[in-house]
Amino acid sequence: MTRPKGPAHTPPAPARIWALLASEASTAVIFRRGPSRWTRLYQWNTRTDEITPGSWFHGRLYEWMSDLSPDGQHLLYVAHNEARRRVRAAAEQFDGERMWSWTALCRPPWVKALGLWNASDYWSGGGVFTDNHVLTINHSAKALKALIEAKGFVVEGVAGDRQRVDTFVIALQRTGWRVTAWPERWRGMGEAHPIVFRKKALELRFISSPRHTRYVRYIWHGPEAVPLLKGASWADLDQQGRLVLAREGRLYARRGSEMNELINLNLHQPLRSPGVPLDAKQSSHQTDPS
Repeated sequence: MTRPKGPAHTPPAPARIWALLASEASTAVIFRRGPSRWTRLYQWNTRTDEITPGSWFHGRLYEWMSDLSPDGQHLLYVAHNEARRRVRAAAEQFDGERMWSWTALCRPPWVKALGLWNASDYWSGGGVFTDNHVLTINHSAKALKALIEAKGFVVEGVAGDRQRVDTFVIALQRTGWRVTAWPERWRGMGEAHPIVFRKKALELRFISSPRHTRYVRYIWHGPEAVPLLKGASWADLDQQGRLVLAREGRLYARRGSEMNELINLNLHQPLRSPGVPLDAKQSSHQTDPS
């Protein structure tokens, strides 16, 4: 009996999910990453659980450097794509600007930029909403240059050349999380020295491994156990007070004592054809910063 040649089929890794909740509206933006060079945005009405798919982005969107406006209408995100075609296209569009990372303002779930700033200096990128139409971005105020002006928004840079606003912490605090432990040393210190946040019965531990990769762990302090929380890539209490979480590419919401699956995002994959990253329809608006 002959064995089939070629490598054994390996199922794709589950999608990695993170979400940002709006602080003044029943809405959220979902980041769905996977395969590794693809990210998709979704808009989620947390009152009705209607989930609207949006842009596929060929590259990396950094969800922990991104922020959602209090009313949920606008998203500030950081993107990275070093493909020569993308860098060349940016140079042609923006008077020779060399750009492979950028901060952009968009209307989710679409990545099309309403405001755009080059973040290719390995320091700049991201920021926070201080109001629905007021932004502080991690770009030096001394040399703040918009490649696309964010019309209707007040945009401020940071004062010092190396100062930053901590997007991850501020975005969590705005939606009800509080810091309960901040170690003297965190970077590279592993699970023994996490930054700890608490929101009612839910605890989030933000960890920097000895290899300087960052990840989260969640602990439930409520009366009933939540087995799905172990290994969750994201969890929160939504605007209605429900426990919601993502694990292995699936989104869940708690109703009573049961965790009900809302959507399986593993079933969503970018459309590709041989030799072409995306079909023409997708690439025309979903991977372009402008």
